[in-house]
Amino acid sequence: MSYQRSRKQKVVAKARRIQDRELARIERARRARRDTIRRVALRVGVVVVALAIVAGVGLAVRAVVASNRRGPANMASDGLLISSTDGQTMTATRSAPLPDNGVPTPSADLASSGVTQVVAYFDYADPASAAFWRTNGAGIAQMLTASQGMFTLEIHPVAIPSARESFTPMPATPSPSASTGSTPTPTASATPGATPTPTPTQNLADAGYDYALRAANTFACVANGAPDQALAVNDALFAAQATFGTSGLTDDQLVALVQKAGVTAKGTEKCIRSHHYERWVIQATTRAMTAVPFTGVPALGTAPLVIVGGHQYTGKVDDATAFTGIVLQAYQAASQAASAASGATATPTPSPGATPAATAPAVPSGTAAPTPSSGS
Repeated sequence: MSYQRSRKQKVVAKARRIQDRELARIERARRARRDTIRRVALRVGVVVVALAIVAGVGLAVRAVVASNRRGPANMASDGLLISSTDGQTMTATRSAPLPDNGVPTPSADLASSGVTQVVAYFDYADPASAAFWRTNGAGIAQMLTASQGMFTLEIHPVAIPSARESFTPMPATPSPSASTGSTPTPTASATPGATPTPTPTQNLADAGYDYALRAANTFACVANGAPDQALAVNDALFAAQATFGTSGLTDDQLVALVQKAGVTAKGTEKCIRSHHYERWVIQATTRAMTAVPFTGVPALGTAPLVIVGGHQYTGKVDDATAFTGIVLQAYQAASQAASAASGATATPTPSPGATPAATAPAVPSGTAAPTPSSGS
């Protein structure tokens, strides 16, 4: 009996050990599967999170890139529209930034409202553009303030692709101020009446880099952050042209120039140094060289391209009399259009030098006002 019981106990114990081993094996397999599922789930989770992060970063980068590629604010027409309604201060029209490769919206034609509009495409590395502004800038500023909103100026900064190596600064003659506030002037000779000789400063830091692009970008940066000071910066950029060589002003000098012109807007310095709107300048220049939004006016070929009352000015850039005559013609046409639209009697042609400033654009001081026919 004892022997048989002992044998049965051994068999039971052996069976229990086998069962325990099988249960242990099943438990190990279960734990292994659970660990595998956890590892797979963890890896999938990591991948999902990584993809979400990448997607989020991608969207953020795309948004930043899109933001960086937008044009400057207040230049939806590719130009900055400036006027003076109070007869004292220059005010720029506000508008949203143009998207990358967007289609600009031309400024409204206000001739039927009696407004004389001047649109100018300027290249700040171009001597002819500087000559035009040196001759007519002060007169344009007088017209802006005296007309109290009936005369506007729209500036389009462009950078026409050309060989800047052949660039020669214009003589550093005193430049009239065309806006309120201080304007940097070229270094002048101490001898009264003598024509000062410019001493170009070599720009080794930016040699080989198209100055016209950097200068147009500078104007765009100011238009974006401090548009009401843009006309003063326009003056300063042209006045400084006689002081530099083929490479133009350095970025440091451009920053100093806008600060001296009264620009204190946050971000303007960074915008200038990073050439933030260079891509937009290239696009705007290309658009202008393809077509301009004026019937009968050819696309931009050389600077400056000046349109007065919807018609191209073809006179000499340094002929103030011819330009003033064209302006008076445009003023008369706008006045007649406004009279026709309202059914009133047409405004008489302004008589030379006798037109009140409140009713007609002021003539540049020191320049005889020709009759409208003299500019045709």
